[in-house]
Order: sequence, then structure tokens, then C-alpha cells
Amino acid sequence: MPTIVGDVRHEQRYFPALLGGEIRLATEYHSHYRYSDIDIVGRDINRLYTSAEWRHSALFGPGIVAASTIGLALDSIWLDQDTTAPDHTASAAPYGTLELRWPLMRQTATTTHIIEPVMLLGWAGGANSAIPNEESTHVEFDEGNLLSLSRFPAADRRERGRSLAYGVTWTRQDSLGWRSSLSFGQVLHAASQPDFSISSGLNGKNSDILFAGQIKHQSGIDFTLRSLIDPAKKGGSKAEARLAWLRPAYSLGASYVWLGADAAEARPVDISEWSLDGTWRMSQHWSAKTNWRYDVASDKTAEAGLGLIYRNECVEINLSASRRFTASTIVAPSTDFGFTVSLGGFSAKTRDASYTRTCH
Repeated sequence: MPTIVGDVRHEQRYFPALLGGEIRLATEYHSHYRYSDIDIVGRDINRLYTSAEWRHSALFGPGIVAASTIGLALDSIWLDQDTTAPDHTASAAPYGTLELRWPLMRQTATTTHIIEPVMLLGWAGGANSAIPNEESTHVEFDEGNLLSLSRFPAADRRERGRSLAYGVTWTRQDSLGWRSSLSFGQVLHAASQPDFSISSGLNGKNSDILFAGQIKHQSGIDFTLRSLIDPAKKGGSKAEARLAWLRPAYSLGASYVWLGADAAEARPVDISEWSLDGTWRMSQHWSAKTNWRYDVASDKTAEAGLGLIYRNECVEINLSASRRFTASTIVAPSTDFGFTVSLGGFSAKTRDASYTRTCH
């Protein structure tokens, strides 16, 4: 892991009357540094990313929403202490997208249904630089980035060529406080994307089918489910489910996670785990928390922990103790104690309404 990591980003938006729509100019600088001077192990990276794009949206026909984007991104990357890669690379990526949405609503006296088919046609030119993949090793494909032109978490990697993303979302809300949603989606590429790992669900030309659902109630009940299903293998690469009950004085949660084996993500075998967690607010400023994780594959507890949290409008102090019970070739069973202090006075909004004062 890098010893020091820094990011700086600036974005400016313009709304030209002559062209209409919106122009966005963005600049991002990323740097991470390792104390080690060993070749490859001590690799240091500096990356400068700039982009300019024009966005425009319109409503036409029977309520179809169309949005288009045209842009150009420029990348410059500098490497130190890695003899297997070039010291400097630069690339340009022109791109364009066309997004279509068609929200359809049916409303009764007690229930509202919304069905929204979506589609994104995209193209990105250029090629990824021949640098080691350090920032985009773990890719999550979900309903939040289904209509993204690139699903890599950082700009050191991009999806290239022509692509088509499509899906549909159904949402239901009733007068009893229940809200539910169900989403399906898939991404089709004209050419395979070699930088995606097997378990990302995006390797190959056709992605896995994304399935996601959620059921919520105003009392605090929240159930979510997400899975990536490979039609060719008749199986999945990832699946997760979580049931939580969130109340002002306490919260309880249970989760299940299944991850397929993936050497690119340092996971030689399948992972199947249950976990339980909870918090209890003992007073205005003090809270207690606990967590427990169970490894289904090895049939034993993987990790357990306890903690105390002190929080006011200016600071959060977290005391924790955890025990890892499982072992591997690189990790031994261990007990860890943690102490962290977070300053909360920099936010414009408070995340807890019980702290009504401002921090000075």
C-alpha cells in the first residue's frame, strides 16, 4: 500500500446561451508515494488528468428524456522506481454518449408505480497506457454506474471502444410507508475489455446481468440485494444481501456476501460469509458498537469486535478492539486495538440532528 496519497480536483461549469446545455472543465492531480526504494515494490505514481465536455438534454415524444455528451480527456502519468514500465506516458480519449430514459408512472389512491427503461450508447477512443494497474484493481458493477461510460474507479483505466448499456427499474411506493425497487441491467461492448477482472462481471464483450432490489419502510427496516449473474455459466460472480433495522437509539444489521475466486483481486478461493453488527446510543454523545463475521467455507468465526464512540458537533473519537480468528499464508490470527480522532467541524451539514450547535 502507498505510504502517502494525495488528490486535488477542480471542476468548473458553464452554461453558454449560444450552444445551450452545459460545459464542464475538470482537472485532477493524483499522487501516491512509498517510502521503499526497492524497484517495483517502491513504485511511485503521479497522474494529471484534464477533461472538457459539453452536455445537453431534451424531452421529446411520449415523455422520452434524451441526454448527450461530447468530450475529450487528456492523461499524463509519471512513474518512479519501476523498471518494467515507461517513466512517462500520455494519452488522449475523445468520447461521446447518448442516454435515453422513458419513465412511465401509474398512480392509484394508495400506491405509485414507476417503470423506467434506460439505455446508454457510448464510445471512447484511444488506448489505456502501459502502466501497472494500481488504482482500479477492484471494480464494482452496480446500478449506480450502469449508465457510466467507464466503470473503473479511477482515471488510470478507461473502457474503450463502442458500448451499449441497457436496463429497467421498477419502483413502488404506498401510503403505508413501504418503498421497493427492482433493477436489471447489462453492458455490451464491441470489443473485450482486458483490464477488468473475472469477478467484476465486466470482462469479455458482454457483462454479467446485474440484478438489484431494495425494500424499505419508514419505521427503519431496510433490505437490499445485489447480484451479478453470468448467463453463459448459469451462475454468479458476486452476490450480497443485507437486512437492517435503523432506529434513533439503536441499529441492527445482518449481511451475507459471496465472492467468486479471482486472482486479480488476491482471492484464490471463493468467499462466503455472514456478518452481524449493531450499535446502541447510550447517551447524546456516547455510543457502543459490535460486529461479528462468520466464514461459512471454513465453518468458524472469522472476526469479532467491540467499540465505543464519543461524538459531538466538532469531534468524533473512536475506540475499538477486534480479533481476527482465521489465518492464511500471509495473515495470522491477531488482536487489534484502534484509536481514531475525526474532526467534524469542516462540514456544511450535520449528519445528526441532535447536535444543533455549530463548531467554532
